[in-house]
Parts: sequence; C-alpha cells; structure tokens
Amino acid sequence: MRKPRREADTFLTHLFTQGLADERYEVKRYRSADGDIRPLPQEEPRNGTRRRRRVTASRKAVREMRPARDELIVCTGLRVPGSGLQLWGEHLVWARMLCRG
Repeated sequence: MRKPRREADTFLTHLFTQGLADERYEVKRYRSADGDIRPLPQEEPRNGTRRRRRVTASRKAVREMRPARDELIVCTGLRVPGSGLQLWGEHLVWARMLCRG
C-alpha cells in the first residue's frame, strides 16, 4: 500500500501583480476545515512575555514551498507592495472549481 505524502503533487500558484520582486516575504498558512479556510494557529512564545513575530521567508525559500493537500500558503512582500504569491493545495483547488459549477 502506498503511503500518502504530506505535500501536494498538484497545486495552483497565483502570483500577485509584481511577482516575486521582493527579497523577504511574510508567510501565512491556512487549512481547509469543514468546508471553510481557516488560519493555522501560530506558535506561542516560549517564555510568554514576548510578542509573536510574523513568519518571514527569503525569495529562495518561497520558491521551494509546497502546500499540503488541504493547505493555502500566502506569501506577501514586506517592502515591495503588490509582490508575492499564493500556493493552493490540490484539495482546495478542486473544491473551489467544483463549487463554481
């Protein structure tokens, strides 16, 4: 029996207007749950006194990202407005296509 992989084999990539024009990107992850897309909870600070920091990644890391089958990843440029991309896992892509008819 074949073991399922965490990463999607097929996924949709949507580039924003400027594409990957920035060097650093803020990364937000969402999951499909009960037909809704909900943000994944961020990790709590270890000592409880520090604020949560936003998750950032380099352009190279963003290019290599692969979403899980039921995951949406949104990467937004920090300094260049309108730069970034969205990565949609295969279950989300098919669910949205079937909803449109």
